[in-house]
Amino acid sequence: MCVRGRVLRHRLEPALQNPTFCNVHQFAMRPTTLALLLSLGLTTTATQAADELRAVTEDGRKVVLSADGRWRFSNNATTPVAAASESPYQPRVGKFSVAFSTTDWNIQPKAEGEATNKRTFTHKTLPIYAMVISDEIPATPPMMREVILANARAAGASTNILLDQPQQVSGKDAGLLRFAAVLKGLEFVFSSLYYADGDGNIQVTCYTAQSIFFKYQADCQRFLNGLSIQ
Repeated sequence: MCVRGRVLRHRLEPALQNPTFCNVHQFAMRPTTLALLLSLGLTTTATQAADELRAVTEDGRKVVLSADGRWRFSNNATTPVAAASESPYQPRVGKFSVAFSTTDWNIQPKAEGEATNKRTFTHKTLPIYAMVISDEIPATPPMMREVILANARAAGASTNILLDQPQQVSGKDAGLLRFAAVLKGLEFVFSSLYYADGDGNIQVTCYTAQSIFFKYQADCQRFLNGLSIQ
């Protein structure tokens, strides 16, 4: 469900009536909100064993979720290697780019049926995850902020804003939003750097379990800092 009430005031009614716009922000915000159940692309092949939830990511890696919200990769998990040429990542809106360390991060292969405007990333050694979502729908940073939070709540999550401030990116007025979210007992923290103008919008998000986010906060911030706007 898209947030019609607020966005309509910004004269985007035709865009909101376009299912593509709704899908864009559901892809952009729901995975960032709860990663929708980790936004690791957990499939429905997950099974419950004792106090642990075992699942398989879209790229075939096995994940073990504990009752306290922590997770780990199974011992036999394999990680694809990112080529140096994949950084900076170039989303569909040409004025945006995201530089990232190919030593630390893997860019994940596109999953079947995954939106073309979204790309996910996995840290090679740390339990942190990221995504970049961008499209050509014109918007403003305040509108992006509202949609992020509204879709988080529409997904059934309770949210608690931890940080909400303007951020300069390449001399442009962007926004930084960090919030805790709880869905079905799983607790996460999401940190999103976002920007929008008449040419399109972009959201760069890093997330992990709430219990360990601040341990890896600097690593997440380094990923967000890779955003560049022409």
